[in-house]
Amino acid sequence: MRINYCFILFILLSLLLSGCALTKTNSEAGTPENFEMILATLRMRYDLVDTISTWMNVSINTKGQKEEIRASLYYEKPDKIRLDARGVFNEPRAIVLAVEDDFRIYFVAENEMIMDKLTDHVISQIFDVDIRVSDVKSSLFANPFMDRNVDNIEVENYRDEYLIRRNSTVKDFHEEITIRIRDEVVINWKVIDSEDNLQQEISFYDYKEVGGILRPLKAVINRPPDRTRITIESVDPEINVELAEIIFDLPIPDGVKIYNLSDLRESQEEDTSEPEL
Repeated sequence: MRINYCFILFILLSLLLSGCALTKTNSEAGTPENFEMILATLRMRYDLVDTISTWMNVSINTKGQKEEIRASLYYEKPDKIRLDARGVFNEPRAIVLAVEDDFRIYFVAENEMIMDKLTDHVISQIFDVDIRVSDVKSSLFANPFMDRNVDNIEVENYRDEYLIRRNSTVKDFHEEITIRIRDEVVINWKVIDSEDNLQQEISFYDYKEVGGILRPLKAVINRPPDRTRITIESVDPEINVELAEIIFDLPIPDGVKIYNLSDLRESQEEDTSEPEL
């Protein structure tokens, strides 16, 4: 199986960026009063969204190699996501479907399909990245507080910004989240390891009202350990439009070769192993 691993990682990130379940917030009493109001606003923006339909222009830069991808994304609350990826000439590259934790990627030209469960463990084992499903799920809604991790947070005020520090659910990691106060929006989210090395940073730009709901139309994911930078720009997004049920159905094509995600690890190890002398 010869598959571009950078491309698969993009699919996973983009797919997970589509967001799912929201969780309650319980900030400690010492935070500013309007910070609680900001958390409530972030939650409301999620509550008001039932479906999303958008085109995305994506730029992937990994270890000096750059790739451009165009994709359409469909999301229906709580856990239905479809992503159709196309190449630079608009040719179909892959169809991705996730319904709850059932996960499929169909590679059109290769007539190959990956079928598996989408979990934190699978992602970390296959791609050697410390990405939690809950982390990147929060990103489409630009709300890092969807994971219930709001205990013992520190809030500092810098003019029109709040800088929030909290412990990560990854052991010995911590996070820094920047909120622009006047718009009540998250503009930056960093994950930092125990040696103060940046592991992951997501920046949100170009906030616009879509269907009356303020949303970022651009996200940049930076992962220094992987030397990976992914820029995702949303084009003509629509919110709360009716989506046909067939969108979230991906039949198994005739003659398709089926793999699971663990097969990717075995294939990757074979491709990178040194030939015997």
